[in-house]
Amino acid sequence: MSALQKTYCETIAYEFEHVMSPAVKQWFAEFVESTDSQGAVWRKERFHELLVRAEVFEHFLQKKLPSVKRYGIEGSESIVVLLDQLVFEAAQYGVTDIVAGLSHRGRLGILTSLFEYPKDEVLRKLRGGSEFSDGSPHTGDMVVDLAKSATLNYPGIDSPINVDILCNACHLDSGMPIGMGKSRTKDINIARAKNNQNHTIGDHVLPVSLHGDSSFAGQGIVAESLGMSGLTHFTNGGTVHVIINNQVGYTTPASHTRTTRYASDIAKFVDIPIIHVNGDYPEELARAARTAVAYRQKFRKDVVIDVWTFRKRGHNELDEPSFTQPAMYKRINSRKSIPAMYEDKLIESGELTREKADKVRKQWLESLNIAFADSFSCNPVDPTRPPGWSKLGAPHEYPTEEATGVNTNELSNIGVKSVTTSESVTVHPRIERFHIKPRLKKLQEGAGLDWATAEALAFGSLLAEGYNVRLSGQDVGRGTFSQRHAMLVCQETEKVYVPLNHMDADSQEQRMGKLEVVNSNLCEGAVVGFEYGVSVEDPFTLAIWEAQFGDFYNNSQTMFDGYIVSGETKWGQQNGLVLLLPHGFDGGGPDHSSCRLERHLQLSNDPVDGHTDAMPNIYVTYPTTPAQFFHLLRRQVKRNFRKPLIVAAPKTMLRLASATSALNEMSPGTCFKPVLDDPTTRDPHSVKRVMVVSGKLYYDLAKLKNENPLGEHVAIVRVEELTPFPRRELFHVLSRYDNATDFVWVQEEPRNAGAYAFAAPRIKSMLPQHTTLRYVGRSEHAATCSGVETQQAAEHVQLTTEAFDGLRGLVADLVIDSIATQHEKQHDKPASVISASVSHRWASRAVYAAHSSDH
Repeated sequence: MSALQKTYCETIAYEFEHVMSPAVKQWFAEFVESTDSQGAVWRKERFHELLVRAEVFEHFLQKKLPSVKRYGIEGSESIVVLLDQLVFEAAQYGVTDIVAGLSHRGRLGILTSLFEYPKDEVLRKLRGGSEFSDGSPHTGDMVVDLAKSATLNYPGIDSPINVDILCNACHLDSGMPIGMGKSRTKDINIARAKNNQNHTIGDHVLPVSLHGDSSFAGQGIVAESLGMSGLTHFTNGGTVHVIINNQVGYTTPASHTRTTRYASDIAKFVDIPIIHVNGDYPEELARAARTAVAYRQKFRKDVVIDVWTFRKRGHNELDEPSFTQPAMYKRINSRKSIPAMYEDKLIESGELTREKADKVRKQWLESLNIAFADSFSCNPVDPTRPPGWSKLGAPHEYPTEEATGVNTNELSNIGVKSVTTSESVTVHPRIERFHIKPRLKKLQEGAGLDWATAEALAFGSLLAEGYNVRLSGQDVGRGTFSQRHAMLVCQETEKVYVPLNHMDADSQEQRMGKLEVVNSNLCEGAVVGFEYGVSVEDPFTLAIWEAQFGDFYNNSQTMFDGYIVSGETKWGQQNGLVLLLPHGFDGGGPDHSSCRLERHLQLSNDPVDGHTDAMPNIYVTYPTTPAQFFHLLRRQVKRNFRKPLIVAAPKTMLRLASATSALNEMSPGTCFKPVLDDPTTRDPHSVKRVMVVSGKLYYDLAKLKNENPLGEHVAIVRVEELTPFPRRELFHVLSRYDNATDFVWVQEEPRNAGAYAFAAPRIKSMLPQHTTLRYVGRSEHAATCSGVETQQAAEHVQLTTEAFDGLRGLVADLVIDSIATQHEKQHDKPASVISASVSHRWASRAVYAAHSSDH
């Protein structure tokens, strides 16, 4: 009984009875009660040194930089011991890499004392300098978001352990799913590089994620991430979660931060065992680490270590915590520090001398003083680029479009393979009739290819070139609109068959990529974060997240703002994530119609004033043909750099007969075109009105133009890529219409939404003087659109009709001008002022005209 009390009822405790698996419960009981666990020999001198480093560092900063917020580790110093033991234990199992997501609390102390972040660089940052080298284009982040990879070496372990510290935004726990995606991808890539045929996810990489007690219990991203942690396409072999439980959230007591007893209780809904440990006892934290890693390696599942500790100062060093927790801080201020207590314990037991202890403190303090002096002149070493990324570059100027076409015979074969199944798979008869047979017919004809076919051709051609493709999101296998069918489900066995994964290599040397079709769980934030982690880790995997409807990305806004669009600017961390956001006003109501183009464009750093060589942070596109979509997907991984790509993806265009492409539009020498001119224009000089449009509205306007007797005097120009805004390409097209006097931006979104606010100033800057850009579209709306179908239809008719209003008057002006010009020529008179202004007005925009010949 005393042994059981010592195991479960003193400074460490375990919760595993809620786990459904009898094997897990039996293993846990046997392991924690075993003599191996109870009689462990700890690296006590190492623990003492780490604790002293953490404490001396905090005291040093409090003395040198007392007014700087650092969210220190004082009161939780033993976390450093726990992390060190986790790395050490993982190395015993052959793990070579750690992916660590750190919290704000104690980050600087952990980085300097354990992960050997250069102290002079940390102090430079604390003093207001940059964490990047002088002249770096990166803007940096808060001091408590510093990250730089580390390498740790341990006696008796042959290989060093690589520690990948995650860059994370300040939104609490938002980095959790990113670490999951990054660690899974890293583990798979290491196994692939080693040609490990018996690989199990988690063999090579251990993810560790630090949390605050209030954020672990309160942030929804935690529940989302835990909920997908055991799913086939999301598991990373198990994450060790560490809760730094200082029993208060900012100023809010635990009784007001959760309704459960423990901060860790949220983990119980996914059968995660929990280890509670008193942070005053470093060796017990080491025991918890040993148990956690052993469990993780055995079952390849998540585990939680809930470290009960305290916060010496307020939420930050400028807070006064006794304003809100007076009783707690009376006790905190009257007690010894954890490092001091452990030091006294070792001295009393004879395992450490006072002289040795003092020497450790003195040496660390001296190194900090030297680092502080060096911080005034140091020039930080920028983080090294991760494996794989060294093959790519960072673009410094506006790139030209490179050909992304593929041999049409090869594409035709890929298209056939995309709908070919094995004899053991019984396909649903409707898929056979409406998907497979029509695709084969159109491929044979080489025309009328729809969006799903173009996508399959892009995927298959990339797989044949050795790239991997990961397509993730809700119902992506079939597709929200039943258009894709990238995976076929046998009607007899429910076996899933992915046709593109059964293409044959042309030779033994050819390495075929893999298409991973991921029907995700019903959440957005964590899944987008996971896919971002995949893209950050592996630039040669085409990582795609598709929303059911574009509106649903709202639930992942933190990932967009804090990571996807700003990560390169802040941290120098590129990503090539593709986000497919179905968009279009087609009766879906206010929550199924808009991917919020205006928000994505607002996040772009594309300059308004026309510096065409500026390189943007993101690409936002609204393609109108399957061929354009094909080229976009291929371009994303064929370039020598990576930028995130946001696509306003099709809905009604998926099956629109006029929105199809021919196979030769994807042939060698073809590429994506940021601007598409009107293909029906016969005589550019006869055009008086130019409509500029982006997206599916083009097809409605084109139909009305064809029906209008004066349609030949209208040109409809499509802007397919909104950012970077294609100034040169658009100028080249617009300047062809040298007699046009009326320029109109037409959109189906409300005026305060869509691309108008972004595009208008950029287009106006390239139009001739005394010419403006008119707006035609819905008026400002608070909601995305009406939920009343008849109202929405009436608004659509009104805006498309308005786009053609007043044509007769414009054409009359053209006729009059033409007659005047002919009369002047017959009488050898100089051209009129009016015709001169029409003929030469485009020359006033030399900044664009100078480059238009390039395209």
